Amino acid sequence: MKKFMKIFIAIIGMLVIASCDQTFEEINKSKNQPEKASVNVLLTGGIYAQLDNFGGRQEGYMEPFNQRMSGIFVSSSNMDQYILDNSTFSYFFTGLYSGPLNSYKAIIALGAEEQSWHYVGAAKVMTALALGTLTDLYGDIPWSEALDVDNAFPSYDSQESIYLEIERLLNEAVADLGKTSVRPLTQGDFILNGNVDAWIASAHLLAARYANHLSKVDPAGSATKALAHVDASKAAGISSSTDLKMKYEGTSQSLNRWNLLYNNNSMVASKNFMDSLLSQNDPRLDAYFSEIDGQGRFTGFKGKPVGTGSVPEFFSAVNPNSWYSRANSDHMVATYFELLFIEAEAAFRLSDFSRAATAHNAAVREQIELVVNDKADPRIAPYLATYASETGATITMEKIMTEKWKATFTMGEETWTDLRRHDFAYPTSIQIPKFSNGTPVASEFIRRILYPQDELDKNSENVPNVTSVFERLWWDK
Repeated sequence: MKKFMKIFIAIIGMLVIASCDQTFEEINKSKNQPEKASVNVLLTGGIYAQLDNFGGRQEGYMEPFNQRMSGIFVSSSNMDQYILDNSTFSYFFTGLYSGPLNSYKAIIALGAEEQSWHYVGAAKVMTALALGTLTDLYGDIPWSEALDVDNAFPSYDSQESIYLEIERLLNEAVADLGKTSVRPLTQGDFILNGNVDAWIASAHLLAARYANHLSKVDPAGSATKALAHVDASKAAGISSSTDLKMKYEGTSQSLNRWNLLYNNNSMVASKNFMDSLLSQNDPRLDAYFSEIDGQGRFTGFKGKPVGTGSVPEFFSAVNPNSWYSRANSDHMVATYFELLFIEAEAAFRLSDFSRAATAHNAAVREQIELVVNDKADPRIAPYLATYASETGATITMEKIMTEKWKATFTMGEETWTDLRRHDFAYPTSIQIPKFSNGTPVASEFIRRILYPQDELDKNSENVPNVTSVFERLWWDK
């Protein structure tokens, strides 16, 4: 990792990493011409710029939508109360287009030319992930014209077409990763260490994820596709050791973003989530939260009600010494236990209840064994006996999605997608947030974020007319 960090720092000036107010006009100027860099340099920088934003920098602030975390300061408590404007989360939009997606485009072109096929495959996997991030937040997004240097005002492609593009990219990635590559992937890959089989497994995992997202649009078809990719990912050897994760060194230049959230104390445990963990004697309690907050104050295990805004009380912060939040902890992006939960849900939708139960039990066990430091913790066995011992006769969608909600802690965007797909039905404790006086903050749950103001100013003829965070995306109708 240190080698790749040095490379990243050395070439950061070669990558077009956007500021928050950048438009496609600036994005497409390509002043630094990243296409002239080698594929390994471009891959290192592109992955770092992309995945670093999946931690506390941006994705953490979606956790109030999932009611696992609550904002304690004015800016973060705004998320509790659905107070978003056209600048909220705008970095996702400009940051992904200007840096990573431009780099991956260059890798795909150069890699095909020099037959560095494994780099082409990895770039397509990461492109699909970036598009999935963007479309699951915004719906329709620029793509077919987005990286055209001669077009500063790209049109927007429908979310349905973006999902087809994601599917195409991931299928092509698997094929490219299966070819002979003149350049070993180890030269630029700091997340999977050049393990081509792990990249293939990750491609199928993401394909299963995005197929499963279409559970409302095509319940049976999406489940069938998801299970096919689950099988393919398992055949490629997926395990918790091959999870797609952002890796951090623990230095000031490479610090886990959830550790930063602990230090600035801007996000704390939600009462909803904390009450669930405590009432079920959940062995992950200490893996998630600390009894000491970021200012060194004892809080005990106490959650803040989502929606109450900034209040003069102390609540549990993320545990800075846990699997999730140490300075050098990895941040999960796509995982083996997620794949098992996808398998459980998809199998259940196809009425294969026995397979659903088996996958569900394995998913719960896999995640707990991964994140709980003390493998002899006396809380583990009773929890697994109660919540991971389902049969075909006892498994329900509520059980699957509730356990997934607890397990995908810190994976804010993906959990929010799950909640929206199921109309916030699971877990049953999810309710519209309430102000301190008990009044709901809205009449419905939040469904999307708003397009960046700069796009509205500079590309207004093409930006879809979206005025409310309650408007539903295509797959959420």
